[in-house]
Parts: sequence; structure tokens; C-alpha cells
Amino acid sequence: MLANLLRFYELYPDILFSLKGIQRARVAADLLEELDFHGKRQREILDVAQVYQIDDHAELMLRNLAGQMQRDGLDSMFSTVRLPFPAMLLTLPEPSIGSSPAALVTQDEDTLFTQIFLANKEGINPNLLIFKSCGTSVDVLYSPTFRLAQEIGEEITEEAALEQEKNLCFDFLAIAVGMSVLFEHKAMLEKEEVPAHPRAERRRAMKSGRELPNKSIIKVRLGELGKRQVQAIDDEDASIEGDKATRRAHWVQGHFMRNRSGGISWRSPHIRGAGPMIDQERHISFDDE
Repeated sequence: MLANLLRFYELYPDILFSLKGIQRARVAADLLEELDFHGKRQREILDVAQVYQIDDHAELMLRNLAGQMQRDGLDSMFSTVRLPFPAMLLTLPEPSIGSSPAALVTQDEDTLFTQIFLANKEGINPNLLIFKSCGTSVDVLYSPTFRLAQEIGEEITEEAALEQEKNLCFDFLAIAVGMSVLFEHKAMLEKEEVPAHPRAERRRAMKSGRELPNKSIIKVRLGELGKRQVQAIDDEDASIEGDKATRRAHWVQGHFMRNRSGGISWRSPHIRGAGPMIDQERHISFDDE
């Protein structure tokens, strides 16, 4: 995803002009200036953004916790959480059908900016909107791509753009915040840092006179407590309501909560119930198989 986005914004906005059959000279001067600046700025942000590649099991847990945070009203506290990097590109496993989404989340002091991209076999669909979050305030900004679409008469409304990007924005933002908090708690998530470009690819680039950026991708998967969290979710979903008071020892879900200083804290999954803990009451596999 990163390589595709970098190529896209390296050619932006001319790649849009070519796809839409527009001559650069026919674009209004103020809009052209805005488009050129946007492409340059996007490249600068992507150049420094840390890429996170979240695997399917970690995505399942983080999505569950994202929904919990939104139900509990903790989304108003998102901007109080310090992200591990001021710019993060979050990618998820490619779905079997449909477009693959990704999000660029940036933080400037107590303000978060989120952009959504969709990729498919035909290429990249750039974001139309930028969501600016600060405390309980969320402002919707319109990217130059959206303005260009309106200028050339494309049938895209603000409502349609919101429908396409708003839910994804808040899902990814909650995932970014939840992941940032969980990184501070041992065994919830594990990170593996790998080169964004394999050594062979870097050598080929050098031989051809190009120099690839020395970037890394952080692969995110469940740690041991993260696996217990997913097990607890499964156990609680399957338990019978009347048996909860007398259930034998079992894992209970961890959860996010508001702390005394007004931020978000985490209570880890833990064991509850009577008798000795019998591990793995049902077989739960976390292997790729």
C-alpha cells in the first residue's frame, strides 16, 4: 500500500488529469495550486509515516475494542492519547472481495487528522475527505481531490463522500488509539519490524541508479494476553446467562476505561470464577492455517 500511495502522489494531480481526460491548462489557477500543494504535502507525510501491518487476529480484537470504546463514549478522549509516531499508515489484511482500505492518521499536539484510502486491482482511490478530531469536536475538511471532482461535474455529493469514508475513519481512528494504548501493556500485542523493501529489491534499485528509502514496516499480531482476550470474547459469547454466577475459572475480557486524569487506560484480561483454571476449554487456533 505504501509503495502504491507514494507512486500515486508522486504523479498527483497529473494522474487524475490523465484519468479524467483533463488538460492542466484548463484547471483554475487557485485549484491547480491547491492540488499541487496537496500532492507535495501527502508525499512528505508518507515519507515519514510509520507503516503498521495488522494481521487478521489482531484486527478482530482491535475492532471489537474499537466498538467498545465508541459505545462507552471514549472516542471523545482519543486526542489525549499520544500516538507512537506523529504519522501512521495503518493497513489491514486484504479482504476476499471489495476494496482494501488503509488509513493515514497524523497527530499535531491534541488534534488528529484521518484520511481513508481504498485500493483495488484498478489502483488507488484517494481520500475525498479529511477528518479533524480534537476532543469532542470533529470537523470534516474537503480534500482538493473532492473539489476537483465537483469542478469537472462528477456526480459526487458531500453525503456520498461521508457515507464512503466516515465509518471507516472512526473505525481506523479507534484502532490506532487502541493499538497505541495496548503497546504500553506487555503481552497484549507483539510487534515485528521488517524492512519495507527486501534486500534484493534495494540492490536492484541501486544498480539502476535509484535509492529506495530506508523504511520499515511494523507487523502487529496478538501477544499471549491478546490471545486470552479473544478467548474471553469467545467464552463470554458462548456462555449461558444463568451460569455466569457459578462458572468455573475462566478468562474475562479486558477493557478500556476513563482514568482519573481524563485519559484512556486499560484493564488487562484476567481470570474469574471458582476452582482451578482449566486452560483451553475449547480449542482456539491462532495459526495462519
